[in-house]
Amino acid sequence: MISSSPGSRHRRLPHVQGESGVALVAAVFALTLIGALVASSFFAGRLEQQSGQNVLFSGQAREAAEAGLAEAMATVNAAVLEDLPVGGVPLDLGTVAVGEEVTVHSKIARLTSRLFLIRAQGTRHDASGAALATRTLGMLVQLVASGAPPQAEAEDQQGVSRLAERGWVGLY
Repeated sequence: MISSSPGSRHRRLPHVQGESGVALVAAVFALTLIGALVASSFFAGRLEQQSGQNVLFSGQAREAAEAGLAEAMATVNAAVLEDLPVGGVPLDLGTVAVGEEVTVHSKIARLTSRLFLIRAQGTRHDASGAALATRTLGMLVQLVASGAPPQAEAEDQQGVSRLAERGWVGLY
């Protein structure tokens, strides 16, 4: 029965010990867990994006090195190579920009009387000029008589030819 006495209107529910703030703690824990999941998702995405960029930069550096080898083969003069000493200081072909923020530096070293190593180092730079990726490639070439097979020993007209077997190698 409901009584209308003044003391019964403000009746309180009994307070249960140990349950105060449990809902607040559970809500904070749930929000922290959701935040951690979102943050880890962004972190994984950032790592994936950075890995993709690094692969792109590495590819650009390798392509620059390949372009440097091709450029050296196209422009090298056999008479200049004849003047190089065996095992001496390599002939520096200089640094060339082959694209936006991509350069290649090439050198030619004489290994034997007829064998040479062309070395090209391609580099992808950032906006400040720091290297982001570098790849170095080498190609073995030999002096050959122009218009004659590589085994010919003609001394009058000479050209440069890439070795047929294993003439191209990645130098790390």
